[in-house]
Amino acid sequence: MTNAKILVAHISESDADEAIRKIKKVNEKSGPFDLIIIFSNSYDENFELNTDGLPQLILLSCDKANNSKSKKINENVTLLHNMGTYKLANGITLSYFIYPDDTLQGEKKSILDEFGKSEDQVDILLTKEWGLSISERCGRLSGSEVVDELAKKLQARYHFAFSDEIHFYELEPFQWERERLSRFLNIPKYGSGKKWAYAFNMPIGDNELKDEPEPPNLIANPYNSVVTNSNKRPLETETENSFDGDKQVLANREKNENKKIRTILPSSCHFCFSNPNLEDHMIISIGKLVYLTTAKGPLSVPKGDMDISGHCLIIPIEHIPKLDPSKNAELTQSILAYEASLVKMNYIKFDMCTIVFEIQSERSIHFHKQVIPVPKYLVLKFCSALDRQVHFNNEKFTRNAKLEFQCYDSHSSKQYVDV
Repeated sequence: MTNAKILVAHISESDADEAIRKIKKVNEKSGPFDLIIIFSNSYDENFELNTDGLPQLILLSCDKANNSKSKKINENVTLLHNMGTYKLANGITLSYFIYPDDTLQGEKKSILDEFGKSEDQVDILLTKEWGLSISERCGRLSGSEVVDELAKKLQARYHFAFSDEIHFYELEPFQWERERLSRFLNIPKYGSGKKWAYAFNMPIGDNELKDEPEPPNLIANPYNSVVTNSNKRPLETETENSFDGDKQVLANREKNENKKIRTILPSSCHFCFSNPNLEDHMIISIGKLVYLTTAKGPLSVPKGDMDISGHCLIIPIEHIPKLDPSKNAELTQSILAYEASLVKMNYIKFDMCTIVFEIQSERSIHFHKQVIPVPKYLVLKFCSALDRQVHFNNEKFTRNAKLEFQCYDSHSSKQYVDV
C-alpha cells in the first residue's frame, strides 16, 4: 500500500510570504510532502508566491465572479475556485466547496447536483463551513445542512473546514456504512496562535480499507445521530408483507439494534477532564463537583460594560447525561450556587438579567446548563422572541428536532423534578 504525506494549511494573503517560509521549514524538517493544500478566503492571481522547493501545491479560494474551477498558476501550483472535484495524478481525489454560508441554501440543489456527477471516490473534502451535525455536537450555533448532505454523499476520508479562524478542532474518527473511516478537522488561520497547519499520512490505492486498523477512539457517526420519522415503513407495506410478518419484525429489530448510538466515553466527551482534547483554556472556574466555561459558539454579544459575550456553561465534572435533583442533591446545589453567583454578577456589575436553560434527555451525552446575559430593557421581550424562534425552527426547518420549552416555578417543583 502506498502512503501520501499531505499538509493542509490556512493562511491569508497578507501573511502569505511569512506563512510560506514556515511551510518550507516544515517541509524540510518533517517532509518532504507529496501534496500541500492551502486555503485562503481570497487570492489575487497576480500575487506571486515563492514556492521554490515545495511539492505540488493546491490553493483554494472563493471568487464568485470567476466561474473557472481550476487554473494552473505554474508547474507546481494549481488554483481551485469555488467548488468542484479535482483528481491528482497519484490518484488522490479532492472535492472542494469554498462558498460562504450565505450562498449555501439558495444554491443547494445545484450544489448537490454538481457533486452527484462524479463517480470517483473522494479522499479529501474541503469546505469553508462546518456541517450542522458536527456543529451541534460541539455546541456551535453555526453549521450548514448543505455541507451535511455533501459529507454524507461523498463520504470522504478527511473533511477539512476553515470557517472558525481562531480555533483548531479535531473530531474523533468515525465510520461510514461501507466501513470507511472518516475524520473532521477545522484549521484556523495563520496568526491565530493555534495549529494552522495539519500534516498527516493517507493510504492511497485499493487496499485502504483492509490496511487501516480501527482506532481505539472511534465514535458513532455524527451524521447518523438524528432519527426521523422517515425511517418508518408505511402501513400499506406492513399489510402487504404480513404473510412474513414475524421474519420482517425480527429483521427490523436486528437492524435497529445494530444502529444503536455508540456510547460516548469520558475520554471522548468534549466536557470531560479525561478527554486529552478538552479545550481547557476556555474554563473560568472549577469547583468540587462543577466547573464553569465560556461558550465556544456564544448566543449573546458584548453589550454595554460587558466586553465579552457573557454566554457560559455550567457543567458537572461527573459524566452524566441527565440530572436527577432527588438523587444528586449536592450536585444540584453546586449548580444552583454557580447560577446564583452569575445572576448576581450580571445584575450588579453589568446591568443585565440572566437566562438559564438546559436540555434534560437520557440520550444526551453530558448534562450542562447554558447561562446567557440579557439586557434589562430586553428581558420582557424574551418569551415572545423565544416563541417566535421555536415556531420558526419547528415549521421551517423540518429536519431539525422539534423544540418545546416548559416553564416551572422552581427547581424543587414536582413537575420539574419529574422531567
